[in-house]
Order: sequence, then C-alpha cells, then structure tokens
Amino acid sequence: MKKVLSIAAAAALMSGAAMAKEVKIGVVLPLTGPIAAFGQTSKGGLDIAYEQNNKLKNGDTVKLVVLDDRGDKVEAATAVKRLLDKDGVTVILGEVASSNSMAMAPVAEKAKTPMITHASTNPRVTKGKKYVTRACFIDPFQGAVMAKYALDNGMKNAVIVTDAKQDYSVGLSKAFKKAYTAAGGTIAKTVLINSGDKDFNAQVATIKAANPAIIAFTGYYPEAALMVRQARAMGVKAPFIGADGVGFPELVKIGGKDAEGFMYTDHFNEAAASSAEAKAYVDAFHKKYNKPADTMGALAADAYGMILSAMNKCIDAGKASDDKECINTNLRGTKGFKGITGVININANGDAVKSAVVNVVKDGKFAYKTTVNP
Repeated sequence: MKKVLSIAAAAALMSGAAMAKEVKIGVVLPLTGPIAAFGQTSKGGLDIAYEQNNKLKNGDTVKLVVLDDRGDKVEAATAVKRLLDKDGVTVILGEVASSNSMAMAPVAEKAKTPMITHASTNPRVTKGKKYVTRACFIDPFQGAVMAKYALDNGMKNAVIVTDAKQDYSVGLSKAFKKAYTAAGGTIAKTVLINSGDKDFNAQVATIKAANPAIIAFTGYYPEAALMVRQARAMGVKAPFIGADGVGFPELVKIGGKDAEGFMYTDHFNEAAASSAEAKAYVDAFHKKYNKPADTMGALAADAYGMILSAMNKCIDAGKASDDKECINTNLRGTKGFKGITGVININANGDAVKSAVVNVVKDGKFAYKTTVNP
C-alpha cells in the first residue's frame, strides 16, 4: 500500500510539474542614457530579489523580460507595447522617472495590464488610473518632509531649483513650496534649469543674490552634483536639500568635497533596515556586490515582491497566476506588505503609504539622519 501511495504521489507531482507554466514580468528601465544609474541600480536590486524567489507556490516559474528605454519617454511607451505585443508579459515593472512612467501608463491602461512603478513619485503617474500602482511614496509627502526638515532647523528662507524638463522636478517643487509657505517659510526665488545642462553659473549668481537659508534642489543627481560644485566655487554657503532623485554615488563622485552636507529625503537607508526581510536583502546585496544596498535596488525588489505576492494570492483564490485582473486587484489592495523599504500599504489612488528617511552626505558617504512617518 505504501508503495502504491508513493507512486501515486510521484505521479501527481509529475503532473503538477507538467502543468506548471512560465509567467513573464516586463521590466522597463533606463539602463543607458543620462539617468542610467537609476536603471542600473534598480536592476541590481531586482536581480537579488529574483535570485531569492522566482517560483510561485503552484510551481509556475517567473521570467523577467528587461528592456532599456534609455531614459526617453517615447522609447518607454514603445517598450511597453513591445512587451505586451511581442513578449506577452503579464505585468509591467517600471519606470524610474515620472515622465517616463506617465508615457507608459496609458499603454498599460488600454491593454488592461497591471503596471507597478517602483520609484516614480509624481502624483499624476497613478491619478485616474485603474491599472497603475506604485511601491514608493509620492512627491507631496516627500516635498512636505523636505519643507518640515528645513523649517524645524530654522531655515525659513529658501530658493527652489526646478528642472523644467522633468515632471518629477516640477511636481516636487510645487509640493515643497506649498508645504514650506503654509508653515511660514518664504520662497526668495525659483530658479529654472534643464536636464543635461552643464553650466549653472547664471543660476548660481541668482541664488547668491537671493542669499537663501537653504536651497531646495528638486532635480536629479547629474545636475545636482555640478550645481553644488559651481555654487561652492562662487561662495554660496547655504545648504542644499533634495529628494530621492539625488541620492546616488555620482553625487559624491562628481560633486566631491563640495557635496558634503547635501541632504535629501529618500525611501531607504540600510542603516535603518530593521525587519528580517530587509536584513536578508541587505546581506545578499553586500555578498553579491560588495557595497552598501541602495534605494533604487531596494524599491525595485519591493515592487517585484508585491507582484509575486499578488500572483500567489490569485493562486490561493483558485485563479491562474497570470490572471491580469486578479493580479491588479491584489496589487491595488496591498496592505501590510513587509518590504525592504518598510511596511507598504496601497491607498485608493494606487499610491504607497510608507515612511521616508532623511540622509546626508557625510565623509563622502550617505549617512542616515532620521525617519519621518506618514
């Protein structure tokens, strides 16, 4: 009898294995181009998460199909179309920049395919969308954290530096200004820059004349690094505060000693990682890359983890692991997800409600300062 049962069990296992299928997740990242560091670090964290778990509870395997959009809006939208039409993916993960995610979102919506961005913080990314979710907090919260930190430290007069080409920067600037002025702060000047600019002497001269207590830089790391160098060279001593778009090693590599003291809000710092999930990820990251775990990688890992959790919930409900409507419902209904970057709850808009950290460049490294809760 025992032998018969063993054969029957083996047959059942073989049958289940034969029925198992491959479920594809399409990934769109800027792996080359001006913000390639965003995409490359995201891919690094995603690889860790994939290596740790690439099989669903029913035996289905997960495959990542990764495309490089070079940080371009048109290519981002085209990449989604290709992933859907040619590769037959079930879910889209990406992009980093809000402008690119906003170009991708209508394509995903039309195809009724769930899309999750791990790092796009502009509120418009998910506004009015049914199939778009995010694993990060949004700019109004990030801008409010920047404003609160500045005012709590007696910095009541600010200059805002806005990248006119980036929806991320424009939205973040508005959020900072709203929170800052509502709490009694004064905006001395708003200075405009453009992505790709190298010479900021004219803008720095304007900042110097305004003599602010703090400079709220709302763009990305390439311009931040160059501007802080030029500002210090021209005698501007006011501290800079930015957001998650500046927290990359290139800020220090390019900015050098002039980047010291540059503060920014962020989604993650391994020094604040306390959960078992976060510690396991950080250990794996150190082992694989021999360097500190970064924010974009942790966010990408969380987005991937949320997708797998949603798929497994579909399986628990007796549905297919690639049921797009089921996956989307579970993503939008995420509550209490224990991620690398903290506990994630998704609200009715598809946005993550979670904590933020404030980091600072100290001795050439990104040091943790504090955590700010929603």
